[in-house]
Amino acid sequence: MPAMWRAVRVSFLAICAGGVLGVGALLWFYPVLAGGICPHCFGLEHVTPTLYVEAEMSPAARQALIAMTTKAQEQVAQFYPKRRAHIRILACVTTACNRRLGGRGAAAVTYSLGPLAIVRVAPRGLNETILAHELAHTETHARLGALGQIRDQMPAWFDEGLSVLISDDPRYLNPGIGVDRCKALPASDLPASPFEWAPRAARDNGLYAQAACAVLIWAAHKGGTDAITARLKTGARFP
Repeated sequence: MPAMWRAVRVSFLAICAGGVLGVGALLWFYPVLAGGICPHCFGLEHVTPTLYVEAEMSPAARQALIAMTTKAQEQVAQFYPKRRAHIRILACVTTACNRRLGGRGAAAVTYSLGPLAIVRVAPRGLNETILAHELAHTETHARLGALGQIRDQMPAWFDEGLSVLISDDPRYLNPGIGVDRCKALPASDLPASPFEWAPRAARDNGLYAQAACAVLIWAAHKGGTDAITARLKTGARFP
């Protein structure tokens, strides 16, 4: 019996050690996750319950960002009236801060698992539309749930196109309603995986307009955008 318990203890310690190493590797490759856990370790200061900003950000810039974030949340609330995501927004005003958090070229990126999300915002991403785009992702992922994300319940192109629609991004949408808003017809091979989407979108921002149009076409065949929230409630796959 003692030998059995020793074996159990050794196995348990091995599992714990493997878990610690795995978490350490994750935080090493994705420093933004470490920043979400300890914003102060990355030179970020708490300004609202969800917003952390680089210490160098001026008081005037902080107030402007708080106002932009509030407007972005109001924009998202037009599609998702009830907030479900638990988020931390990490906002940088210098390239050095953004790089410490693992940022390279993107204006902003959302890292989420179900309702838990960290949004990293680079200096050029400090505007209402980009903030609304990322906050839309957090609410969509909160409704998909962790399992829905792991199972690829919603392809990357639909996720991105939906965020374009929710944020009402004029770079990728025409004025008007329905499919008349399309600026570019979608290609047949829009990326389904976020790992494929990121590098392709970095090379061709036009993918966002195509993805938004693809979602508009889908919604037109399903009776409107209400079909999106209805499908999220039932846990059905997209598209």
